[in-house]
Amino acid sequence: MRSIKVGVVSVLEGEPYKETKRMWRLFEREYNSKAIQNFAHPHLSFQGGTCKDVKMIDANLRKLCAQIRPFLIRTEGLNTFEQPERAIFLEVVRTITLQRIHRKIDALLGKYCSGIFKLYSPQSWHPHVTLAHGDLTPNNFQKAKKDLENYHPRYKLRVHNICLVRWYDEDKIRIYKKYVLGWERSQIPNRWKD
Repeated sequence: MRSIKVGVVSVLEGEPYKETKRMWRLFEREYNSKAIQNFAHPHLSFQGGTCKDVKMIDANLRKLCAQIRPFLIRTEGLNTFEQPERAIFLEVVRTITLQRIHRKIDALLGKYCSGIFKLYSPQSWHPHVTLAHGDLTPNNFQKAKKDLENYHPRYKLRVHNICLVRWYDEDKIRIYKKYVLGWERSQIPNRWKD
């Protein structure tokens, strides 16, 4: 059985989703940065790794998501990473609820995956919504920081989903399964089932 790279994310909805997509287009047009678009949905990442049995992760993540109620996230403007690669992102406030959910997801993937993403371990995890990363030149990174210094998006969003995503090759990530928080599979309306 071959190893599969997976991740766990929450896809944004509503105005934060639209604004993030708008910013992705701006970064592509103005700063020649589009690597973030290898996954088509603006999202908050929790953890990732490499596994051999995606179905086992699916079954256990489904059970975990049935126990998690929809939760609130807040963005508080822009921030940047310079290492391990340049990134510009929406800062997400690290609440106690968000930390609890992250620890549960980290423990679940730690049980079934190898090569867990170290930058997403509970000690290192910095919740954020990425606007650009991976292909920002040093000049475009500095230019974007300067151009956007007065851009301070603040959103509150109730998150209703957690998704298991899968890398289908190095450049394409897709949703493998989407779970509605707080619902057993038997309670999910048919229109939301896979």
